[in-house]
Amino acid sequence: MADLTTTYMGLQLDNPLVVSSSGITGQVSGIERCADAGAGAVVLKSMFEELILAASKDLDKSLIFSGAGRPEVYDYVDIGKSLGPMAYLEFIEKVRRQVSLPVIASINCVSPKQWVSYARSIESAGADALELNISYFPLDEEEDSRDIEARYVQIVREVIGKVSIPVAVKIGSHFTSPLRVMRDVVAAGAKALVLFNRYHTVDVDLGSKRLVSAVKFSSPSEQNLPLRWVGLAAERLDCHIAASTGISDTESVLKMLMVGATVTQVCSTLYRNGPKYLSELRSGLSAWLDEEGHASVDEIRGLALRNAEDGEKGLLTRLQYIKNLEEATSSYEF
Repeated sequence: MADLTTTYMGLQLDNPLVVSSSGITGQVSGIERCADAGAGAVVLKSMFEELILAASKDLDKSLIFSGAGRPEVYDYVDIGKSLGPMAYLEFIEKVRRQVSLPVIASINCVSPKQWVSYARSIESAGADALELNISYFPLDEEEDSRDIEARYVQIVREVIGKVSIPVAVKIGSHFTSPLRVMRDVVAAGAKALVLFNRYHTVDVDLGSKRLVSAVKFSSPSEQNLPLRWVGLAAERLDCHIAASTGISDTESVLKMLMVGATVTQVCSTLYRNGPKYLSELRSGLSAWLDEEGHASVDEIRGLALRNAEDGEKGLLTRLQYIKNLEEATSSYEF
């Protein structure tokens, strides 16, 4: 049987299947189900920066007293801003007691404010790693793109300075130069990149003639965007890469690994099929490796890049689709 063990940011995983931050990982019962089904690791549901900051402004005596069993909270000059919401820390501690697989905490953040001290409390609570989900909306038309990119780097640098656990950074794809942002984030100390963030979408309800949320699960077709950039980043950057979005079955897991992903994050497919589907993904991955004669998952990581013949790697950077249209046209009669 093929060896599925994977090293991600220094963490030892039984396999490369990581459950991404979601409602499923916001409950101990959901995490236990994922662990029982064979997840390699879980990313906890995100704590939002604004909640941390709001709690730090209104810290009351009950929170101070609840820190009596946490000596680390007194290490900070401003105890209020250091603690953040206690419930999330208690959640991490509870998860750590219930499961043995690696637990990655998550913060959804937009700024390099003093909330970064909270990262140390997350480490003290028992998280094995931290994923920074940086999602800044560039609403100011006067703001320069380089300033926006610098914001990402500054957040990473400040958090890295507060913790000793590994830090992954989850970003979106909407940059003028995604590879430059990735490079700078890695240079700032990130051990891994998560490609990509999937943003909230909006729609119009024709009946009410009003804006509405358009929350949809990711579809398999969405895997092509991260697949391209995972492949490009894997050859250029010295870091681990988690592929995210559109990963729905064993085939898509294999494809991401073969373009260089260290792990694959799954979410929507677990909502559709339940956490138990992780067992099927794991079995499918193992069976395919055995059938193809591969002794381990490490053997296929980046294999599609290594097997590429002259010109084939150019497919990763190709933008024009005229040839595709010509090929499609030749198959039809008009």
